[in-house]
Amino acid sequence: MTQLVKYPDFTIKKEYFLPVRLLESGNAAKTEELFAPKRAGVSFRTDNCALLQGKGAYLLLDFGKELCGGLRIITRLAPENARLRITFGESVAEACSTIGVKGACNDHSPRDMTVAISMMSDLEFGQTGFRFARIELLTEGELGLISVYGYCLTPDFPNEASIVTNDALLNKIIDTAAYTLKLTFQNNYIWDGIKRDRLVWCGDLHPEILTSLYWFGNTPNVKNSLRFLRENTPEDTWVNTIPTYSAWWVINAIDYADITGDDAFLAESESYIERVLDAFDRCIAEDGTMHFGEKLDMEFFLDWPTFETPDAVVGSACLLILAAKKYLCKKDHAGAKCICEKLQRYLQQPVSHKQIRAFQILAGGDSAGAAEYLQKNGAEGMSTFMAYYILSAAASAGGTQMLSMLKSYYGGMLDRGATTFWEDFDLSWLEGSTRIDAMPAEGEKDLHGDYGKYCYQGFRHSLCHGWAAGVLAFVVEHIAGLKITDGGKSITVQPCMDGLTDLDAVFPTAAGNVEIHIHGQDRKIILPQ
Repeated sequence: MTQLVKYPDFTIKKEYFLPVRLLESGNAAKTEELFAPKRAGVSFRTDNCALLQGKGAYLLLDFGKELCGGLRIITRLAPENARLRITFGESVAEACSTIGVKGACNDHSPRDMTVAISMMSDLEFGQTGFRFARIELLTEGELGLISVYGYCLTPDFPNEASIVTNDALLNKIIDTAAYTLKLTFQNNYIWDGIKRDRLVWCGDLHPEILTSLYWFGNTPNVKNSLRFLRENTPEDTWVNTIPTYSAWWVINAIDYADITGDDAFLAESESYIERVLDAFDRCIAEDGTMHFGEKLDMEFFLDWPTFETPDAVVGSACLLILAAKKYLCKKDHAGAKCICEKLQRYLQQPVSHKQIRAFQILAGGDSAGAAEYLQKNGAEGMSTFMAYYILSAAASAGGTQMLSMLKSYYGGMLDRGATTFWEDFDLSWLEGSTRIDAMPAEGEKDLHGDYGKYCYQGFRHSLCHGWAAGVLAFVVEHIAGLKITDGGKSITVQPCMDGLTDLDAVFPTAAGNVEIHIHGQDRKIILPQ
């Protein structure tokens, strides 16, 4: 069951899904009725209702995959002044959690709520990221449920890319990354997370923008997000209050224009970009020392694992160089030149984290020994945000293990029940932990509630995060070998199969579709005319 919801400047697709499993229930009868397809609507029938019988009766439902939305509950019977507690969860354990325990919270989108319910009603509740829902009757009496649907909101885009290879796990990673990103396209922007972090974070936006442009073409969500950030950043302040996120804005704007050919957007942003670069130049001493302002909580920030380490300073410098170099490819600019000159020493500075070494390479540093460093111990040290950069730098340095790294890393999440990719993940979390679609047994770790770091501990951790889709951008650029420059006027395809034998792909571009068909030694590449 699907509806199109039209707003003044965009359209959202709203789909309804029956649950696929009843995981647990208490004082409930005729629960099989919840899985029976029927016309959605209130009727006078009572024989087709599932029943919650008395205070404390409950259902724990699995909708089969992550959804961005809520529940539609259709009732026939209800006690007077009936109340329900609805708890949404991205994992089974989260759906059974209580606020305050293991990081469970209602931050950004309430996912644990008490609601009023009436007899013969057709009501919708919630707007969050979830796969599981626990419904508990808080009132004495009997509640008759005709249907409980999960509904999901996604954009109504006309184009969508595809990649199919002979590797089933890689295909599943590709599909899951695309679905992860699609769920974050909400309200005409790109949110970072659909349960928590419903913000447009400029650094997080970069892998999301690349993946979006390769997979969905030039959607309004990308430019809307960039304009939103620019227009909501007061002059003389940094984007998202983080200095490096202003550098990310420059990178995002230029990459967007390079891939789409939207030169008008770049022209309207030129004065803003130059103001940002000049501000960075003023903050950098001749010896490369950087100071971006007083009372900044995150003066040097590339990602959470390196935050407040010496590597964060190196990573920030490399990011500024990357932003300056991208603009210098468009226009001669004194401030951008000074940034590159004053920060050169950071490109060769010894570092302790793979992602920082990756940014040294991407910013133009010497790649000698980089592939070995980045591939050491496989996916150890990867993060869902930094995977795109680590894999891309390893590829540019001549690495040969990128496919095995991404398969072990993202495959680890899939192996534990993921249907979308997470805010963070570490392979070490797999040892002794259970799947997210089951309650931990005695002696097992809770993969969702017992892990996570920094601002995403326990159940606060988002299991559908847009930046995790960046792995798909790497697959497009490296494995499929697609490179788009000059606004789509220049398109090259140089696949790197990494042991794969078959690949069929279609990508929407500003110039038209690109098709790639590889089967053994037979290769057919169709470029727009």
